Amino acid sequence: MPTVQKKFKECFDIFSTKAVDEEGIPNACKIHDAFGGLDGQHHNCLGCNFADSTNLILRYLEKHEELTDVQQDFTVYILLLYLLVERIEIVFDIIQLPDAYRDKHFRVFQQIRKWANFIKHPKSFILTHHPEYDFEGSGTVHEKQFTETINEQFVEQFYKGQKDPADQKKTNKELYNRLRNKKDVLVLFPDIAKLTDKLCYSYNKFVDLILTNDAYKEILNDETTISSYFENE
Repeated sequence: MPTVQKKFKECFDIFSTKAVDEEGIPNACKIHDAFGGLDGQHHNCLGCNFADSTNLILRYLEKHEELTDVQQDFTVYILLLYLLVERIEIVFDIIQLPDAYRDKHFRVFQQIRKWANFIKHPKSFILTHHPEYDFEGSGTVHEKQFTETINEQFVEQFYKGQKDPADQKKTNKELYNRLRNKKDVLVLFPDIAKLTDKLCYSYNKFVDLILTNDAYKEILNDETTISSYFENE
C-alpha cells in the first residue's frame, strides 16, 4: 500500500476507534444525554451538529484507499478537521472556557487552525514556483535541496494571526521577502495520524466537558445567553 494511503488508513483506524463507538455512532451524540435525550421538547441541536461534523471526517477517511495525493488529500482533510474545530470553538466562546484550560486540553485546535489559515489565506505563498508537497515522517528522500520549507515552525511564525495590525504587517512583509519568486519550495504537512490522535483526545474532552459540567449545560440551555452571544458576534 502506498505511503499516503497507509497514512490515511492509520487515521481511519484512530478516528473510527476513538471518535465513534463500536456501533459507529459519534461520541458527540452523548451530548444529547446532557439535555434530556433525543426526543421531545428538550432535544438539543449540539449533539446532532457535532455528529454531522464527525461523520464528515469519518466518511472521508473511509475512502482511505482512494487517497493518494499529498497536496489534494491532506488539504481536504485538514479543512475537514478545521470545520469541526471551528464549531467547538463557538461553544467555548459561549461558555467562556478559560484560556488556560483551552491551552492544556485543546492545543491541537491551534495547530489545525494555523494550517487551515495557510490553506485558506496563502498570502505570499502564491508567489512561489511549483512547490512540492510531503508530510512529516513520510520517509521520502528528496533528490534536490529546497530553498524554503513550509513546515510546522514556518506556519506557526507566519500564519497564526496577530492582534496588533503593525505586527501583522511586519510579519506579512517578512513572509513576502521569504517567498516571492522562490523556486524549490517544500510544503511539509504534519503527520496527520498524530494530528488525528490529538484531535480525538480533545474531541472527547469537549464531549465530557459538556456532559459533566452543570454550569456549562445551563449556559448552553439558556436561550437568552445564546441569543445575546450571536447578536454580539
